[in-house]
Amino acid sequence: MIKKTDAIVLRSIDYRDQSKILTLYTKEFGRISAIAKGARSTQSKFASAFEVGSHISIVLYKKSTRDIQNISDASLKTSFFALTASLEKLSAMHQILELVRLCTEDDEPNLKIFNLLLETLNLLNRFNDNALNLVFYFQIKLISHLGFTPSFKECVVSGKPILSTLESRANQDLLLVPDLGGIAIREEAIAQGVSGRLISVEVYRLIERIAASTPRDLESLVLPPQFIGELSTILDVYFRYHIEDLPPLRSREVFNQIARSNGES
Repeated sequence: MIKKTDAIVLRSIDYRDQSKILTLYTKEFGRISAIAKGARSTQSKFASAFEVGSHISIVLYKKSTRDIQNISDASLKTSFFALTASLEKLSAMHQILELVRLCTEDDEPNLKIFNLLLETLNLLNRFNDNALNLVFYFQIKLISHLGFTPSFKECVVSGKPILSTLESRANQDLLLVPDLGGIAIREEAIAQGVSGRLISVEVYRLIERIAASTPRDLESLVLPPQFIGELSTILDVYFRYHIEDLPPLRSREVFNQIARSNGES
């Protein structure tokens, strides 16, 4: 059947002489693989539409029995090519796209994920500062749309409000408890025989703030460099518990290597 839908290009691979095989997140079908025959030809009318990250409109010949669908037409709706001018923005875009590609399944539509992805890319395009904050925001919202909303305000063991409870205690240790769906006050967890991964109060406050923020507020949020690694690790641990066989983000590893090289030079 012939179907028209909006899509975001998650990955693009050259195929044979002039074609491309694409991984797309579509508005109507969720994640799909598709081939754009002749897309790399100089005479192709839609070659520019298939840059990674692009928001496009496509016409598909779609068959449920076929793993790779055929694209018969495409047009570019929004280009995010300008993001390539900034290493931080480029890294953020690739991490966001890779998260969607790895955490979703073929032919499982989720309009909330499509809208979140498009909104985040548009915001990333407009941000002048702190673009990587959008990656953390996106992770928190994505895992919620996948059905594993983390609890940040109340202790997942006792149900007590975390911040107000910590104010009255000398021991302010917290734990990430992925199987219970969020953060626990360590003393409460130990009392119930629950274990988890230690998380600093500072990083907890950052996660809670990011989760409660509107995306536009994140441009002015400066994350202390000493906490970014722990923040990233905590969110990744939560993801990997709930998303089976999720590998490390290759796009993040590449960015970290470049950042370290720049710092040493």
